[in-house]
Amino acid sequence: MSRPAARPPSPPRRAARRVLVALPLAMAIVTVLAGPAAAHGVGVGLRPTNYRTTVTSVTPPLPGLAVHVLEAGDKLQLVNRTGQEVLVLGYNSEPYLRVGPPGAGVYENERSPTTYSNRFFTAPSKLPPDLDPSATPEWRRIGTGPAVAWHDHRSHFGGPADPEEVRRDPGTAHVVVPNWQIPIRQGRRTVVISGSITWVPGPSPWPWLSAAALLCAGVLLAARTRRWREALVAATGVAVVADALHTAGSWLASTASAAVKTYGMSVSAAAWAVGALAILRLVRGRDEAARTYLLLAAVFLLLAGGVLDLPVLWRSQLPSALGPVVTRAAVATVLGLGSAMAVASLHGLSEGSTARARTASSRPPPSRRR
Repeated sequence: MSRPAARPPSPPRRAARRVLVALPLAMAIVTVLAGPAAAHGVGVGLRPTNYRTTVTSVTPPLPGLAVHVLEAGDKLQLVNRTGQEVLVLGYNSEPYLRVGPPGAGVYENERSPTTYSNRFFTAPSKLPPDLDPSATPEWRRIGTGPAVAWHDHRSHFGGPADPEEVRRDPGTAHVVVPNWQIPIRQGRRTVVISGSITWVPGPSPWPWLSAAALLCAGVLLAARTRRWREALVAATGVAVVADALHTAGSWLASTASAAVKTYGMSVSAAAWAVGALAILRLVRGRDEAARTYLLLAAVFLLLAGGVLDLPVLWRSQLPSALGPVVTRAAVATVLGLGSAMAVASLHGLSEGSTARARTASSRPPPSRRR
């Protein structure tokens, strides 16, 4: 007797199977990479903000010395080309950093409470007991010079709540710290770096979220046409390029080491690799495998360059070398296309694959010869 041919799994069953395969794998990888994912801020651990840090003066002027604001106010950079060593003083006026001229190196005082406190975004309430601002400095080399970048609580706003004037009128710019100061010393001369911190309201996120929604809808509509395969290939490729561009901007703006930045972009790198596999499977016509890879790529992209980076859409100060418009456009693109990729992979919205499934299910079973 001839056996009836097995019917292909229904679309809901295929979608459930993809979820059962892809999501546990995605969650396992994200758990392993929880550090960079949690710190992703803008790609490699940087944080967008509405507080703008500005350096207003170096008094008295010291020829050859320059101070810059980096990473959207999260760090200051001092460049010493004066020909003599410069000493940055800590919160208790203790020796904190030694910045030599080119070739002399950069050192931090491991006994300074400032060294420990500046390792945290918000100043810790308790310090280790072995730290003593009056103790003889213990210098540890941290760079070759003549420049050093460091996080300083004096030059950025890290309060648990916004100031009262900001809460009262968040849509208006406010100078919240009119004159922060960091003293430095060269020989017997004391020089003061001064600056201000201003609340700058961010833009409305709705134009960017609307653009993301339109991108998502456009891809899903295209996925219901006969050119669904090309639509998904294009969406995946553009999403990967947008996330890579966004990550490159964060990479260039970050002062972290190459190793730290590489670890921080690992979720994005996983998205790029899996996205390339999804494109390859789509081009070769291996649709079921393509959709599993598509779902994985969508999860990674939405995590690395979409959901965790949503604050860039409404913050005014963005730590990226690409500028605010390009950065926001990249995040909106990843958000819209990544969402479309996830929906398409789960629901099989392509007209071509649905038609083939219907044809296969309605075809009479082949007869067997006895």
